Amino acid sequence: MTLTLADYAALQSVGAKTNDTTNTRRGGAGPSDALAYVIDGRPLMVPVLARSTHRSEFSVVQENNRHYLEKSGKRLCHIEQIPGAKFYDVSTANGIPYAQIARLHGQDCLASTVLQECVRYENPKTRCRFCAIGVSLAQGATIRRKSPEQLAEVATVAKRLDGVTHVTLTAGTTDPPDSGAAYLAECARVINSTTGLPIEIQFEPLRDSSLYARFKSMGVSDVGMHIESFDPEVRRAVTPGKAEISLDEYFAAFAEAVAVFGRNKVSTYVILGLGEDERLTLEGCARVAALGVYPVVVPLRPLVDSFMAKADPVDPAYLDRMYRSMGKILRENGLAAGNSSAGCARCRACSLLQFTEHETAPETPLKLRTRAEDETRKKTDVEVGVAASAQDKEAFMRIRRQVFVGEQGIFPGDDADEHDSEAIFILARVNGIPAGGVRCYKHRGGIWYGGRLVVLPKFRDARNLGALLVRKAVEVMNGEKSVRRFLAAVQIQNVRFFTRLGWKKLGQTFVMHGLEHQIMEKELLGR
Repeated sequence: MTLTLADYAALQSVGAKTNDTTNTRRGGAGPSDALAYVIDGRPLMVPVLARSTHRSEFSVVQENNRHYLEKSGKRLCHIEQIPGAKFYDVSTANGIPYAQIARLHGQDCLASTVLQECVRYENPKTRCRFCAIGVSLAQGATIRRKSPEQLAEVATVAKRLDGVTHVTLTAGTTDPPDSGAAYLAECARVINSTTGLPIEIQFEPLRDSSLYARFKSMGVSDVGMHIESFDPEVRRAVTPGKAEISLDEYFAAFAEAVAVFGRNKVSTYVILGLGEDERLTLEGCARVAALGVYPVVVPLRPLVDSFMAKADPVDPAYLDRMYRSMGKILRENGLAAGNSSAGCARCRACSLLQFTEHETAPETPLKLRTRAEDETRKKTDVEVGVAASAQDKEAFMRIRRQVFVGEQGIFPGDDADEHDSEAIFILARVNGIPAGGVRCYKHRGGIWYGGRLVVLPKFRDARNLGALLVRKAVEVMNGEKSVRRFLAAVQIQNVRFFTRLGWKKLGQTFVMHGLEHQIMEKELLGR
């Protein structure tokens, strides 16, 4: 069976009926009042507590310990409910359950509202109408302030037990605002030094712009500044407190953050269904995308305990249209969820942009696969090997120019250099289409370098071509007996990626082509 994007939009907006809400969290920030499922190998948050689910045409039914999605009583497919995290069963030494410190979002994101309070929440005149941050605290489901040590302890266990790969830290607005962001950064520092996990912290535009660089030096990999709407009237009505921060201040903050963290490492949340002007919304998203900010577009989910609990679900047709338009904006600006290291953009579960940020025929249904089928697909449609022909080598050079010159602007016209003439080129293909590559070249003696690792934006997804290319390069170097050492000059934001692949840092960082780099080495077999 198949689901169209319109079906996904209806499921995401209206939700589904289900008798099993055991793992549902009510109240608080983040994806509350919903359950996380894997459909077609992709994570998706589906509302299950909202009033709209009672009239939804979708149902999730359980049979023989398996879950199935039905539409108007007709079975569509098997879906996998993401179970409650294993780390929820663990407590700190002084008896605080880990589930009160952090939660599992989507498939592999550890998330925490580090400061479970907001200076705007208690005042009806300043509270964001869709927010229920105080509910879980009042219910005893969380604690008011999580310490860096508590979060690092939970992250360590969640990484081991639940395969967590990144962390999101957020908080309500503090007074002064920068103090809350600084506390999140300190938490990120301790978590990162303990676990090595990439971390996004979320805050309002900083008054002290020098803090962006400081936060990055503390181990923060990504940042999120959530604007919610680009429509001034909606901002005043729905986010009255945050509306005091002008759109111009947000755009200035976006530019400052991107200058420090890089493109696709800064994100903003944009909520659809607040009564916003469609044109203003798309124009705002296009503007931030041009800056390098990933706009995480999501539908309003009326939380049971918020001021908007009785709001109507977002029109699925409107969602379908906006997701397709937004997908085009992302592609035009070379942005993709897979380019983020951590945070809401990387998690993907709350947005259908995961379906439209890559090329998809407008009327083509989205083919459903089981997770096993999805894993098989990843293995069979990707080919990585040494580029032997002139045509393959030119394809690699073309991809490099598109990314390093066109997308990242590192080189003014061409990234070719003196090493290309004798380098070994490795090319990755997806369904026969050149998708990425890397080169290996001799430095001196038995020392070789890997470099120009590149993957086209449309192929930065669950296949993880970057890792496949790096592993292939190591395999090739292992096969060259004259190679004694294999090094790489790695852009600083990619150090953690290489670390996870078994590479080690050498020496201090340095600037090359205007960007901070780190020399790293992969130990070769028997050398």
